[in-house]
Amino acid sequence: MSDLTDAIDWLYSLGKFGIKLGLENTRALMEISGNPLQNAKGIHIAGTNGKGSVAAMLTAILKKSGYRVGTYTSPHLVDFRERISVDGAPISEENLLELIGSFKEKVGILNKNGIYPTFFEVVTAMAFEHFRDAGAEVWVVETGMGGRLDSTNITDFKTGVITSIGMDHTRHLGHSLEKIAAEKAGIIKENMNVITAAEGNVLSVTENMARKKGAAVLSWNRDFHAEIFSKDVDGSEANIHAVYDDYHVEVPLAGRHQVQNASLAVTAAEMLRHDEIYIEKSAIIQGIESTKWPGRFEVVNSEPIVIMDAAHNLPGAMAISNTLMDTGIWGGYTLVLGMLEDKDAEGVASVLAGGAKKIIITEPEYGERALKMEELMRITEKYAPVEGIRSPSESVERAISMGDPVLVTGSIYLLGDVLSSVRFNK
Repeated sequence: MSDLTDAIDWLYSLGKFGIKLGLENTRALMEISGNPLQNAKGIHIAGTNGKGSVAAMLTAILKKSGYRVGTYTSPHLVDFRERISVDGAPISEENLLELIGSFKEKVGILNKNGIYPTFFEVVTAMAFEHFRDAGAEVWVVETGMGGRLDSTNITDFKTGVITSIGMDHTRHLGHSLEKIAAEKAGIIKENMNVITAAEGNVLSVTENMARKKGAAVLSWNRDFHAEIFSKDVDGSEANIHAVYDDYHVEVPLAGRHQVQNASLAVTAAEMLRHDEIYIEKSAIIQGIESTKWPGRFEVVNSEPIVIMDAAHNLPGAMAISNTLMDTGIWGGYTLVLGMLEDKDAEGVASVLAGGAKKIIITEPEYGERALKMEELMRITEKYAPVEGIRSPSESVERAISMGDPVLVTGSIYLLGDVLSSVRFNK
């Protein structure tokens, strides 16, 4: 393979095998790759929302501590290479091209034996092989979906994080919070130390799973006391509390939900000592305060303010609405919304459209999975005046021309479309 675009297209072509929850294919890929996971140390992150933010914070903490850190997240925002990074830097085009070429050969061998890995299974295996070859000392691995049968669950790390749990991927994970929580808690291994933002019945499910595995669980709401602060979009300090008594940390990512995410990251960093990974308090604080995670309540334009954040489910929309209320933007913004058809468009619209003066509906440039503009307009038109503009870039330019603050949200693929095509003034 000489062309990276063609190589990535080949990866996406594996989507024809759909979503297969299970570990057999990934184990086969590991075996044919020489078992990259042997002796690997790291953190496994599951949950509905906040996984990427926690991963970004932990990566920054580990980097500040002098460790070489490999990070695997999904999906990407603008560039596919973002999914696989070492020390916060995306894999190089040269290394990615070489890696895809190698795995095309491996997949061909497995196909001859009746094994047909999916897109996510192959990319997961690619990430693990790259981390081994790049000498990553600590791995930060985010699940793709669920946990128990997610491809990443072939890891055997001693530290786990389970972020907040909400209704998402119900087709594959179940139609209740308890069933979804049980799938997420499937990442818990014997003697693992787990930090979670789960509450109520969801926390009980997580603790029951941990008890069966002889694992320890710390609850964000129950077990921590300290000060962690988030900055509002105007630079003022928001409220909020969290982890250990002797920490005072400012989170650069806006929103009260990021305080919870920071609490999980700080605690997970502390727990790494059980895997003989020792991190000074100063490195934890500096890591959190230096974290960058684009597309999460990110102000990309100043006049008017344009905010970008992904919200494809009800909990995500609620987090954004809370931040909009905290910053005084609620009720006075233009909403640009685009979703994928398998996401909770009704839930997101019911929360965010209610605070908008005007709604512009668009379509992410993501093939057949994009929710059609006309359908999303039908869902949102009962909340506020609606306009449809199929092009993501033109929809944002139209919103900016109105002069009010703009919120661009929905699918993360929509954010990527806009960031790669619209020139902002910030």
